[in-house]
Amino acid sequence: MPATVGYQPTLISEVGSLEDRIFSTARGNVTSVQAVYVPADDMTDPAVNAILGHLDTSVILSRDQAGKGIYPAVDTLRSSSKMMDASVLGERHYSIAKAVREQLARYRELEDIIAMLGMEELSTEDRLIVARARKLQRYLTQPFYVVSRHTGIAGVSVPLEGTLEDCDAFLRGKFDSVSEDQCYMRGRMGAQGQ
Repeated sequence: MPATVGYQPTLISEVGSLEDRIFSTARGNVTSVQAVYVPADDMTDPAVNAILGHLDTSVILSRDQAGKGIYPAVDTLRSSSKMMDASVLGERHYSIAKAVREQLARYRELEDIIAMLGMEELSTEDRLIVARARKLQRYLTQPFYVVSRHTGIAGVSVPLEGTLEDCDAFLRGKFDSVSEDQCYMRGRMGAQGQ
């Protein structure tokens, strides 16, 4: 816990001793799912950095995504996994996931330009990147079964292969003619646009 003047000097060693207790042995494995509060959304906070350094995977939730109505509100660029490797995922899965992240990262870079100068000032190539990234962002939303009664949207499960096919199709421009709204809370894109 932070004190009025910051964290105790033993913060990193205390977090390390706690996290190092979570490991696998010949008798079994321990999987830890941790919820970490990020004070004032400051990802540079010493306690947050100390904890994230020990995790294999982190799923970072974003107030900005939630504000846009993107649920689950996962920040795909800040989230990470040590398993995000071609030798673990396979070459196809890895290359599609990497390309999606690159597309979303370029869109994030362009957001400031769009806010200040508008879409009109972007090159044709950058406009295409923005359009595809916005559709990908909406496609990555998920209509949950548990809230279907409240939202009126039926829950959907999409198999991994279906997600990879759809993301690849977005990247190759097969859904360029589809509106952003048609990508939101949808599940599979299906044969649309192909």
